[in-house]
Amino acid sequence: MKRIGILGGIGPESTVQYYRFLIQQFKERQSTEDYPEIILHSINMTEMLSYVFSEDLDGLVSFLQKRVQLLEKSGVDYVAMASNTPHLVFDQLANSVQVPMISIVEETCKRISKASIKKLGLLGTKSTMSKGFYQKTGKRHGLEIIIPAEEAQDYVNEKYFGELVFNQIFPETKNRLIQIARELENKYGIQGLILGGTELPLILKHEDFKQIKVFDTTQIHVNAILDRMLE
Repeated sequence: MKRIGILGGIGPESTVQYYRFLIQQFKERQSTEDYPEIILHSINMTEMLSYVFSEDLDGLVSFLQKRVQLLEKSGVDYVAMASNTPHLVFDQLANSVQVPMISIVEETCKRISKASIKKLGLLGTKSTMSKGFYQKTGKRHGLEIIIPAEEAQDYVNEKYFGELVFNQIFPETKNRLIQIARELENKYGIQGLILGGTELPLILKHEDFKQIKVFDTTQIHVNAILDRMLE
């Protein structure tokens, strides 16, 4: 069994979900009473986001590199960041460390490409929606990824950092997020929706939508991590 390193705390609520899902699904896959070996490094989300918001990408890479290297020194075989937003600099980061890294963006696009869906909406933090890294990876997999209008992006971002990272779930927020997704469906004909923020599955579910398929990046990432762990 491979040992997995998780860079978490980005934010804490979704990191708890990662830990819970990894253990639960490991035991289900293996039909075992054993538990997986996971080394979790929970980082200062506020400091990390300061680099994101100031668009200091070199500073962001340096910050994350030092944390990944701590996991390297602990002897992990793979590292995964339990968040979409820092994947803004995934390629630069992965090239700056020795340990192989598992990208939530790459794994999500690979999963979607197997579902015969080509046009998708993307919700997440404003950085995730607007910086193009999902669109770039999606294009390599033959996917067209569409984001909401700027006003809707601002709403999603505000609720993300003001509510969801604290696991505060309000019906009015849920309803507006569903409406934003349906606007993308009506205007652009999206066939799927990427929950491109690991807190979004706390508020949006598959059953909230009738016509479009929902892709939970947290679950997709967890499955990819387990694949590496058990290979």
